[in-house]
Amino acid sequence: MKERNSVLKRIIVFSFLIVFAAAAVYASGGAQSQAAAVTELKCLTGYKASDMNDPKANPVGQWLDSVTGVKVTYDYLPADSPLDKLNAIMASGASDYDFISMAGGWKDRYAEYAIQGALLDIGAIFKNYPNMQAIPKGLTDQLMVGNTFYGLGSLSPSGPDGYANADGFMLWRTDILNMMGRKMPTTLDDFTNLLQTYKDQDPMKNGATNVPLTITGDDIGNLRGSSIGGAFGVELDWKDQGGTLVPYQTQQGFFEFLQYLNDLYNRGLIDREMPTNNSAAINQKFSTNKALARVDYWWDIPSQVATFKTAYPSATFEFSQPLERNGMAGAQAAAKNPLDIITVIPKGAKNWQATMAYLDKKMDPAIFKEMVIGKEGETYTVDSSGQLNPILPTFFDLRGNANWYLTGTPPEYNTYWWQARARKDLNQLAAYIQVNYTYGNFIHVNPASPAPATVFLQIATASSLSSNMTRDFMINSVVSGVTKAQFDSFVSDWKAQCGDALSKAYNDWYKSL
Repeated sequence: MKERNSVLKRIIVFSFLIVFAAAAVYASGGAQSQAAAVTELKCLTGYKASDMNDPKANPVGQWLDSVTGVKVTYDYLPADSPLDKLNAIMASGASDYDFISMAGGWKDRYAEYAIQGALLDIGAIFKNYPNMQAIPKGLTDQLMVGNTFYGLGSLSPSGPDGYANADGFMLWRTDILNMMGRKMPTTLDDFTNLLQTYKDQDPMKNGATNVPLTITGDDIGNLRGSSIGGAFGVELDWKDQGGTLVPYQTQQGFFEFLQYLNDLYNRGLIDREMPTNNSAAINQKFSTNKALARVDYWWDIPSQVATFKTAYPSATFEFSQPLERNGMAGAQAAAKNPLDIITVIPKGAKNWQATMAYLDKKMDPAIFKEMVIGKEGETYTVDSSGQLNPILPTFFDLRGNANWYLTGTPPEYNTYWWQARARKDLNQLAAYIQVNYTYGNFIHVNPASPAPATVFLQIATASSLSSNMTRDFMINSVVSGVTKAQFDSFVSDWKAQCGDALSKAYNDWYKSL
């Protein structure tokens, strides 16, 4: 009987080993076989200007289908309230989608989905996908939730040193400046005098509709972070002072910055319609010769060129540097490895193995490079210095929207390949070089920007409240003026409602580094 039981035990153990071995085979080769069998995937992505499924409008998608052997169909989040729609999809299990591309600014949503158990734990299987190892650790660190991560990061373009990138500054009508015999300003005093001279001379004969600087309410914040705030020492959202992150809202320079803009507004040097202006309004004023300057961005220059080609062909325009005062000047940029896109796989996705295999294949060095910039001799050339230069308009036609398809990026995208993409329009290239090379020494890094997703989730409510409170306070201060007592009252209220919570969350993280 004992012998029979012994044999039975050996049979049971052997059977268990067979089952275990089968499971191991499935987890490796079996999973790979299943992945190879899947030839269609579905992706949910942010709102796009044109159909990513259309091979004529966006040939990158069709090229990826052919080179990977997997056809991907794209659905889109709506332009209005996209996060509301995404929240509803994730709450339902998101089983209709194999992967989802989220905006890099949605770190808090990403962290919440991860904590809720709605996302596949990519960190647990990441080492099995060799091409993904090229994703910079700085991106992965921002996506850590606990001791793992649930998303793949794609880089937002950085500057010439691969570290920081500025978006834009004040854009000036240089043809009007030439007409006035003036140059672009470099100091705060130059800037003030130039706006006053434009108003007094009225070189374009606009009369009452003359607008020295046209901006929206949101552009007050943009002026602080890009062109004027550095003159008051408040260009950074958070500044390291003795190892502690201090917000601009609490600094004396912020009060002085608002007083300065209020003085410009009272003198009619800032658009009196600023509180109600939108982008269309300032575009109209700038392109119809009513405004001398506006806030703009290097990637918008091609559209400005196209507009003026029709509206006023002799117009010229150029960015000015961040303004200086008492040896202070600067513009804010995110730190190294800024997130542009977060790619996640829903926990309930049926084809997660195939999806991971597909995303890894897209990061094969040869495939990734051709996806982003095409083929040498067809979409770009390489000059004697090794610089990649796009062949126009072919590059724009075949690879103009390649960045929409990114689901992970190696460092080369930032430091080499992307800068070839910046050359897809010569006017855009000139603007990019001016902002990030000519004025590169003015760019300062926001030390709070690389905080991990869990910090952004922790501060999501406080951050939203802070943005709204500060925006309203800035607009009211510029239009109606602000006393020191009013400023101190705002700071006290801001700290109580959201500022102290923000400072604690950021500094708890910052001091743990």
